[in-house]
Amino acid sequence: MALPSEAGQADLHRLTRRWLAILGGGFAPGALAGIHLAGLVFFLNPGLPFAAGPVLRGVLLYGSLLGLASLALHLPFTWPFPRRRPPRRALRVLPWGLTVALAIAALLDWTHASYYAYYLPRGINDQLIKTALWLSLGALIAFYTALLHSLHRRRYGWRSRWGLALVALLSVFATVERRAAFQPRPAPAPRPAAVEGAQRPRLWVIGVDSATLDAILPLAGQGRLPFFAAALQNGAHGRLGSLSPTRRDALWTTLATGKFPSKHGVTGQRPYPAGFLAPGGELRLLPTGLSFRRWGTLGQGPLPAPSHPRQALALWEILPRLRVPAGVVGWPAAEPASGEAAFALSDHYFRDLRGGPEAGSAWPADLFDRGLLFRPNARELEASLRGRFGPRPPRELFDALGNDAWREALGRSLAEQAAQVEAVFLLLPGLREVSRESFGGFYRVSFEGDQGSAARAAAERVTAYYVQLDAFLADVWSREKGPHLLAVVSAYGASPQRGWRRLWKDMAPGAGLGGELTDAPDGVLLLYGDGIRPGALVTGASLEDVAPTLLYGLGFPVARDLDGQVLTSAFDKPFLARNPLTFFPSYEGLARAPAQ
Repeated sequence: MALPSEAGQADLHRLTRRWLAILGGGFAPGALAGIHLAGLVFFLNPGLPFAAGPVLRGVLLYGSLLGLASLALHLPFTWPFPRRRPPRRALRVLPWGLTVALAIAALLDWTHASYYAYYLPRGINDQLIKTALWLSLGALIAFYTALLHSLHRRRYGWRSRWGLALVALLSVFATVERRAAFQPRPAPAPRPAAVEGAQRPRLWVIGVDSATLDAILPLAGQGRLPFFAAALQNGAHGRLGSLSPTRRDALWTTLATGKFPSKHGVTGQRPYPAGFLAPGGELRLLPTGLSFRRWGTLGQGPLPAPSHPRQALALWEILPRLRVPAGVVGWPAAEPASGEAAFALSDHYFRDLRGGPEAGSAWPADLFDRGLLFRPNARELEASLRGRFGPRPPRELFDALGNDAWREALGRSLAEQAAQVEAVFLLLPGLREVSRESFGGFYRVSFEGDQGSAARAAAERVTAYYVQLDAFLADVWSREKGPHLLAVVSAYGASPQRGWRRLWKDMAPGAGLGGELTDAPDGVLLLYGDGIRPGALVTGASLEDVAPTLLYGLGFPVARDLDGQVLTSAFDKPFLARNPLTFFPSYEGLARAPAQ
């Protein structure tokens, strides 16, 4: 009477083994990939606490999500048919699944170490590369094992099974161990500033979004940009290498601080809440190429932009600590509330031309209302733009040009009223919209000889903006009476559209007229004024070189913790002789200037 019971138990045992093999073989590769994805998230966000609790929550969350996705993909290929067939297919698929999981994890680590090279601290980026090496080795071992068994149709013995399990466990250990090996550097100790008194030129730094020498040089050569032509002849100029990925706020902050995003902390995108990993946690960098923000953030939207995201001093904060009053208008991450600049209007102050500025975006507080007086009248602005930018500019273009006019008028007024201010930083973003809509047409007319009406209209819109910018720069230059130095900079440039948009232009008249702002096209560096060598061509310049070059141009030493170098080729021999290159440990520890 016990035999039927024993037979039933044997059948139940075989059925359990079958389903465990099917479910485990489908779930395990995805779970392994999810564990390594969780490790990548902690690599990309060093601010997340790397402790047992957050790490386990991340491993369980992403391991479960990808494990279930992997199981859903495996079931159609491993479902037992006929019903009582042994689960050999599931067992043979498992080693290949582990191989693919390790290969994908290694590929993600390699690509993100390259993609975010300037956005990750050097130490943690090195650890991520080492992790990618270990994962690549594990993928090769798993591939070799699976290939040998498949070619020879051999069953997996206990040594092969334990070997694959050990490779998977060691890959997880390598990820955790390498991430734990990163230790951030301590902050420098504050120290007082000792600055020799000297007459310094008044500095104007005017940033122009997406400006490029591909437009400035031909237009200046045609006589349409007289001020630019004079500055090119009597100043120094060159292409300014940008950083990839092209994220506007991050790049402009690098230009103003002389440090890569890995040091100044501005990533160019809003952070996402990560309370499911750690209380108050934020994801400042997300894995790319995986649509991660749609599912990896658990459907949560981005957080509001933090009021003080920057972790490094900008020039308008360094200079006041060196007893050089400075003001800033319209720069990203300008931190008006810091109170170190004589006046500060952040980029958020000008975000809405028709609405009101964001609270806390102006310093001092009374400037918040005074700045609204300089906002241009919509009708007057449209009347002044009509004819130059077409009979009725598109709303986006109109808003961009009106925003620039607001910034120009306010910046010029503040500079005149605050005569004691010796450095003014002004950012004009209007060209970005013009370039995005029309730079391809300008390029086709100027460099390819296209005479189509649509291309010529687009070229005229780009030209009109540069003519307007040229007039503004000439006005700023003419108002300065004493020694002065002008820097016109762009953190990234514009290029004609490529790929399918470029192929499509021959089939559709209006296609291919826009410009590309991604892939880090070169920006612009133009220096004009006291100490600058006339006609100098600056080569090999990058974003991080601007801050140390400007500090040197004002006669200050260069901090060793800056990522850039001084572009000495831009200065004339008398200036270089009077100002030998000197160094300082770090400006980050300088004590704030006493309140006046």
